[in-house]
Amino acid sequence: MLSKHLSRFGRFGLLACLVYYSAGCATYSQHATSMRASLEAGRPDLALSLEEQKDPEQKDVLACMEKGMLLQMVGEYDASNQIWEVGKQHIEDLYGVSVTESLGSVTINDATRSYEGERFEQVLLHVYMAMNYLMLDDIDAARVEMLQADVKMREWGDQPEEDAFVSYFAGLVYEALGENDDALISYRNARDVYLATRNEQAIGVPMILKKDLLRLLEEQGLWNEYRQLKDDFGMANYKPLKISGQFGELIVILSNGLAPLKSETAIMTFSPEVSDNVRVAFPVYKDPPQTLKTARLVVNDKALKLETVENIDSLARHSLEAEMPMIMTRAIARAVIKYNSQKKAKGENALAGFLMTVTNIATERADTRSWTTLPQEIQMARTTMPVGTQPVRIEMVNSAGLVVDAINEVVTIRPGQRNFIIKHWVAPVLAQPTATAILYKAKI
Repeated sequence: MLSKHLSRFGRFGLLACLVYYSAGCATYSQHATSMRASLEAGRPDLALSLEEQKDPEQKDVLACMEKGMLLQMVGEYDASNQIWEVGKQHIEDLYGVSVTESLGSVTINDATRSYEGERFEQVLLHVYMAMNYLMLDDIDAARVEMLQADVKMREWGDQPEEDAFVSYFAGLVYEALGENDDALISYRNARDVYLATRNEQAIGVPMILKKDLLRLLEEQGLWNEYRQLKDDFGMANYKPLKISGQFGELIVILSNGLAPLKSETAIMTFSPEVSDNVRVAFPVYKDPPQTLKTARLVVNDKALKLETVENIDSLARHSLEAEMPMIMTRAIARAVIKYNSQKKAKGENALAGFLMTVTNIATERADTRSWTTLPQEIQMARTTMPVGTQPVRIEMVNSAGLVVDAINEVVTIRPGQRNFIIKHWVAPVLAQPTATAILYKAKI
């Protein structure tokens, strides 16, 4: 009887649709979990191998984001930026979303749309590229990336769309170039955005930024603003430290942990349009933020705790919360379309109705894609150091106060200049019985 009402092509088309979307939606979630498990086991090399196997040609934005970060973790800074340049071009190409993709998000699921990255992910892409350029000793290229990030944030409109750390990091780049006027502008803007977004970020104005602002204001003789900020910050007795000719500065930037991972949930909700309950699926962050290891910088037997300057975990959760009304609107509209298609199919044939119901359930999946190799937080420390070549160490300390890992570096401090150490820590990197693996240990 089925052949009378449903062609063989149609029957297999429905089943193929079911298999394709069930497998496709699960694939990225499984891949991200495997990749992160490798990082948490101290195997960034294995995580990179998994990413290269999944998408060797980096055909989409997310593949470029993930592979670029993994390459940075293993010290391949130039290769990382080459991949990220491809990702940036993909993002530009996606600004004009096709009608087909928009239709698919309403009739099938949100995962049919090409992923262009959340706004905070797009601007952080520029930041991490700038970090690579700093490690490649190309500070002019780092400056270009920060200018591009600023243009992108301004295109989005109001201040709440800005990222405070992006402005702060831009100030670091300008100051390293000796462009102190621009650095001061960036630091001021960073302070304003930290204040405006303190609820989303779960952090206020970092102490490290307060000190940078006061130092530059004093250097430029802007005494009214200097005194006002000292009062606002409650730092009446603070005296900025000047870098003399026999000293330079070390700036440590640590990406700590991993950003939260989206998962899917589904509920039944009443739709007045069909006067019945319909099933909708949407993304959520089920797990709370992880407890991070404490990071401290040890220089000449003196320890300085790194301070959080970017809470990516909070940014991600706030971004999803802000998008949820639109996500639910599309999900309910989609559910109504599917409900009506099931009803029509059941009216024609019971088996056709059953197949349509199963297909609709299988294709109603949440879009759980995100840049999963981003850190949970970005942390910083700045310290003056005497001129010369000397060892420094970043220690990772657990809740019991025990050092669980140490990143050892040697820096050469030059008079009045700034040096950067930029690292991403997830777990102690396992020593491998190969020269390549030992190189990873040395660079992470």
